[in-house]
Amino acid sequence: MIGYDDIEQGIKDLLAQQQASGKWPWLATVKSYGGEFDEDLLGIVRRFPAIWVTTAGSDGSPEKLSHNKVKDSVKVVVLVGASSVRNEEARRHGAGADIGTYTMLKHVRKLLTNNTLKSVGLAGLDPLELGKAKTIFNTIVRGQSISVIAQEFTTGFIFKASDRDREEEDTEAEIQKINIDYYYQPNDGHVDESDLVNLKE
Repeated sequence: MIGYDDIEQGIKDLLAQQQASGKWPWLATVKSYGGEFDEDLLGIVRRFPAIWVTTAGSDGSPEKLSHNKVKDSVKVVVLVGASSVRNEEARRHGAGADIGTYTMLKHVRKLLTNNTLKSVGLAGLDPLELGKAKTIFNTIVRGQSISVIAQEFTTGFIFKASDRDREEEDTEAEIQKINIDYYYQPNDGHVDESDLVNLKE
């Protein structure tokens, strides 16, 4: 059964594959986002260029498909971060051997849009749909130009409550028919007539 942690880990695994295979030699860090930008920004810059992944919970109300199946829509956020000692433009567009956040974002979008993460062992996930992108940081810290952009994706999966399914089946089986016995002489132990009442045709 798919969970939010599986989706987040699947995306990280896919990103790490690009790094390990040499397709993205510029990528230094792939991590789950855990509030790093609330801490020491200069310390984070040392790990740039970096990509963080986090799930932002359900995207709207879950859709009930049956008594035991629910379709959950999930929002995933991928953050790309780059820095430059040159200038404000270089941190976004890149310069020389340094990659910028615009190019990083282009790579992430191309890799993840419509991806079901089957290649990293996830089954049953809807294709990732491209969502909004917004700038998180576009600033200078101690001579370092920092740019961080957040890209949203949405996906979905079916959650099945298997225990509830069995309980529902058991309940239905119990109330499909009722047998009624009639005793004309009380306490004689002899059933004079019986009726089998079908509750469901």
